[in-house]
Amino acid sequence: MNNQTLLIVLFTTLLFSCTENKKSTQSTKQVPTNYQVKIDSLLEAYDKNNKFMGSIILSKNGKIVYKNAVGFSNIKLNQKAGIHTKYCIGSVTKSFTATLVFKAIEENKLKLNETIESYFPNIKNAKKITIAHLLQHRSGIPSYTKDKWFFENRTQYISPRKMVSKISAYESNFEPNSKGEYSNSNYFLLSLILEKVYNSSYNNLLQEKICIPLQLNNTYVGKEMNQNESYSYTYDDMWNEFSKTNLSTAKGTGAIVSTPKDLNTFFESLLSGTILSEENLQLMKDVKDRFGMGLFRYTINDRHGFGHRGRIDEFRATSIYFAREKLAFTLISNGATIDINGVYQEILKLYLNDTPIEISENDVKKFVGVYVSQNEPDEKTVFIQDKNVLINFIKNEFKEPLVYKGNNRFVLEQMYAESISFTFSADGKQMVFEQSGNTWKYTKE
Repeated sequence: MNNQTLLIVLFTTLLFSCTENKKSTQSTKQVPTNYQVKIDSLLEAYDKNNKFMGSIILSKNGKIVYKNAVGFSNIKLNQKAGIHTKYCIGSVTKSFTATLVFKAIEENKLKLNETIESYFPNIKNAKKITIAHLLQHRSGIPSYTKDKWFFENRTQYISPRKMVSKISAYESNFEPNSKGEYSNSNYFLLSLILEKVYNSSYNNLLQEKICIPLQLNNTYVGKEMNQNESYSYTYDDMWNEFSKTNLSTAKGTGAIVSTPKDLNTFFESLLSGTILSEENLQLMKDVKDRFGMGLFRYTINDRHGFGHRGRIDEFRATSIYFAREKLAFTLISNGATIDINGVYQEILKLYLNDTPIEISENDVKKFVGVYVSQNEPDEKTVFIQDKNVLINFIKNEFKEPLVYKGNNRFVLEQMYAESISFTFSADGKQMVFEQSGNTWKYTKE
């Protein structure tokens, strides 16, 4: 096994009530906690410097513990973003679609292992591609959003028939189930299958099966701009409105409009087991080649969660639920000039109060060097030093700073994969490499 290949996951990850306009607001009798003040200050700085616009909610045990919104939802009307502002959520839609598919399975409308030939006979390898392959991005069907044709026509209405015709014309990227590759085509097709087996629209199914039972009153398939919906923006000396994708082209792959509060409610309900059977929820969470069935796995400071991220136009959304902590988090942006991943990682770290453990430069020096696998002598892991920070030098190309966790243990935190742990002996001569429950022993050259 090539352990360094595991490290490269980090660099190959794909693309994916309070009064409005105030800071995170608590009851007037409450005093803001330390994390609330810190997160407010962070968002104020982003807003002041035109780095970020959007809304954030953190919920613990189903109760909101932090909420805030900064920037504008409609600059032309000088309308500020608020906690009830509705946004396009892009590919976070896929988690809803996958949930609907598993509801259909539980209602004997579909089977995971059935092929899609009867639905889309003209798609390449339709006799081999199953519902499960579509759910887990293992179909080999290319993503239509990578087609130049799509970007030339994305603002226009495109019929499902035309979309299927385009997708059917693509040659397969690989043999079904031979690997995973993210494709928006998979979930567009799944939404059409749902409509066919239920003889109902995708939005009606969404409302009937998920939104009404969970009281998600601000979640629906987007069409024309509705009241309190946000526009998205790019920034070039000023915020400029971005042309809106016609959501007929997105359907079950990215057409839902929602709020952070509704998304927190959905993911907490889904991942705590109140929507699907335990067996089907586990199937959604089983990860192959980075993909679950409608879910991504997230790791932040040794905390593990599931959720999804999305982008459409200049909207970017991320929702994560950490089951052990019973913590739900959603951030949705309608304009940003900084890395959104960095924004929500920083917010979560402030809330979780993860203070780095200090280590001296002299102590770090003990762990610098080349470590050789005891089982595979050709497999080597290299560590270098920058002051009091130990750095994993990957493939002589990537330099990843490690977080010190105490007791000679350092961690490489990967947002969309399991963290990697390096635990050294006190003298620095031995090292244990751990990821996903697997361990490998190394000796220093």
